[in-house]
Amino acid sequence: MLLISPQPWDHIHLSKHHYAMELARQGNEVFFLGPPDDTVDEGIRVEAAADTPGLKILRYRLGIPPAVRIHMRPMFDLLLRRTISNIREATGPVDVVWCFDFNLFADLGVFGAGLNIFHPVDRVSQQAHVDIGRSADAIFSVSELILSSFADIDVPRFFINHGLSDAFARAASQSPDNSVRKSGPPRIGYAGNLTRPPLNRAVLRRMVTEAADAEFHFWGPYQISEGDEIESAAESREFVRFLQHAPNVILHGPVASDVLAAGMRDIDCFVLSYSLHSTESDRSNSHKILEYLSTGQVVVSSRISSYAGREDLLRMPAGDDDAELPGLLRDTISRLDEFNAPPLRLVRQAFALDNTYPKQVDRIRQALQSLT
Repeated sequence: MLLISPQPWDHIHLSKHHYAMELARQGNEVFFLGPPDDTVDEGIRVEAAADTPGLKILRYRLGIPPAVRIHMRPMFDLLLRRTISNIREATGPVDVVWCFDFNLFADLGVFGAGLNIFHPVDRVSQQAHVDIGRSADAIFSVSELILSSFADIDVPRFFINHGLSDAFARAASQSPDNSVRKSGPPRIGYAGNLTRPPLNRAVLRRMVTEAADAEFHFWGPYQISEGDEIESAAESREFVRFLQHAPNVILHGPVASDVLAAGMRDIDCFVLSYSLHSTESDRSNSHKILEYLSTGQVVVSSRISSYAGREDLLRMPAGDDDAELPGLLRDTISRLDEFNAPPLRLVRQAFALDNTYPKQVDRIRQALQSLT
């Protein structure tokens, strides 16, 4: 099996990495193909993944300027043939190609697999991204909104929610009950990259300022180095400076998944505030929601279409205006005992635990079996 990811293996592990590990645990031979790697001299470098038998990491240098893919796609595809040949030689025959990347390979059929799966988990913003689906035998995604982009393609489409990784599933199943609040101020949590463009920093800033009696915990990267090509870098730096000087904010920075899962057990309420973004956010879903829900605690969030009608899982504004979020957070803080009552906590945790990666793989397998 060849799994194609837009993020390298060394990246913070996302759905692509977790699917690769779970598939290998289930006895499959899995090759994980990330984006081009300039540290490779030539050809393909094959590495065994630590602690995951059956999983191999493929690294390769592309040697084609990115501008060629953007402006001369036919030429790019022609030049890509040598890389494809090297990949096929390194893997040998594969029975399944499972592609999460909608930029590099325009036709999944070039690998000669018996089954081609296209699995976009981010906003589809270009026709070229849609066209990849034509070479797939099935399309999976984390929202009906993303799947609707493929409505004109005669390929079966299936909704599969984001997955809950092992660290959070273990914490939800094994850690002591946290339905009784600890002493001290209410603890509000956010986990995620604070430099990401869709982050609604103005609203998060209002939350911190208007809930001055609460203690805010932020996990995730926030450092921006000079020269980093990050959209709205100046805005991100100013927001981080505000957080660093806010008396009710603790910045934890990036931490390992098990450390994050443990730290989140002490949080009373989680927040998520994302704006629409042309390439990075359609506000249809977010993987961090399952991590939040795995704690059982209440979540105050921007309107996320995949959770519409699930007031038992998320507290969201009635419309798309995030300006309502600071007031919604203040109301939630004033009624924490109500929103974190044991019955609601059990519903949230059960939902999260019903979306672990083993269960998502089973759902995908059943969907594929329905095609035969």
